[in-house]
Parts: sequence; C-alpha cells; structure tokens
Amino acid sequence: MTPTRWAGAAGTAIAAAAVGVLVASHALAAPSGAAPADGTAVALAPVVAGWPDAYTVTGAKSEPLYTEHIAVTRDGDRFALRIDAVSQGDAALGTQRAAVAVTPDGRVAWTSGCVKDAAACASDPALRGFLATAALEALAARDALPATGVARTVHGARVVCVDDAALHPDASAAAVALDPCFSIGTGAVLAHFSAASDAFVGATLAPGFRESPEPDPLLLAGAAP
Repeated sequence: MTPTRWAGAAGTAIAAAAVGVLVASHALAAPSGAAPADGTAVALAPVVAGWPDAYTVTGAKSEPLYTEHIAVTRDGDRFALRIDAVSQGDAALGTQRAAVAVTPDGRVAWTSGCVKDAAACASDPALRGFLATAALEALAARDALPATGVARTVHGARVVCVDDAALHPDASAAAVALDPCFSIGTGAVLAHFSAASDAFVGATLAPGFRESPEPDPLLLAGAAP
C-alpha cells in the first residue's frame, strides 16, 4: 500500500489546540485535504523536512508516587532535557539533565549527562526517550530515514510514530519496544506507543503539555531553573 504523504506547507503557525496545548503546527494536509486517520502509514521524509530547527516542550508525566516535570528543547543540532521529580507531598526527589548533539556525519554524541560507556557517549546508536528526535535527525543526516511512520493523535496533538527498530538500526533490540511519537508541528517527542498493548505508555506526556517552536537557551546551557 502506498503511504500517505503528510507534509506541512511552508512557514510555521502557532495555534491553540482544543485541549489547550500551544502547538507549533504547519498547515497539515493529506492529498485529500484532510489529515491522515490514526493508524495510517505516512511518508516520513516530508514530515521531517517540514520541521523547524528549534522547539521547546514542557509538560509532566505522573507515576503513582511521584510526578516528573519535563522540559526538552532543540536548537539546530543541539538537544537538551531536564526532568525534575517531585513526590506526592511536593518534596523534590532530584533532577536529571542530559544533552546530545547530532554531528555532521550523522552520529548522536552526548555532550552532558551520559551514563553509558565512552564509545556510546561519543556515538550512541540507541538514544531513546524524549531526546529521540536527535536519533531521527541523525538518520536524516545520513539519508537513512525509515520510509514511513504511523499517524496518531495524543491528547489532541497529531504525531507520527516511528518503529523503534527502524529508528535504531545499529542497536540491539529493546527489551520492551516502544515507538517514539514525534509532533507533526515541531518534531519533539510527545509520547511512546506500544504496538503490543495498542496504547500510549512509558515516556508519554500527560494532557496539558506546552509546545513552542523556539529554543530554551537556559536549558541548553544547563542553567534552567
């Protein structure tokens, strides 16, 4: 079956989605003039080509005993993440920071917060989670993008989900395969989809996240409050 072409028109518009999320979105349209239905295979290259080269997303992910407050940003080939964990009683449980960059030859190199071995920190074939946009852009730099993704909707935001194995062709298979889902408007990772359970699970933002096509310089510098 021929995948649907889902490409944004030139230029970026800021629109408030029905769920109150600030979304950087292109004028998205399938050939028929309607966005592809959830579960439809879509050509990935035009979607990636339409993304701006910067974004900031802030949101939360709730667990039974704590909440993670998440901020992730991009500026060109640089990506940074901050996660603040807070208990039910609002006690701070700790902060995680991480930053990576996509090199000109299409590698993902950690610039801060790497806890892997030296080889993986210099060239990580298995970057997952909210920084996975860097892995996709690294494939684009090598002209090795997967041919298609799957159109889906998470909390009112349109996303394209990419098979985990296709996103990490040089990595070992994940113990639990979750497909990262990228905002159609910005390319930011908003969710992860489990084909096995047919649901969004894992590193998935709760309703009410905010998305902007601007970078966060303080977050990129590691100085965001």
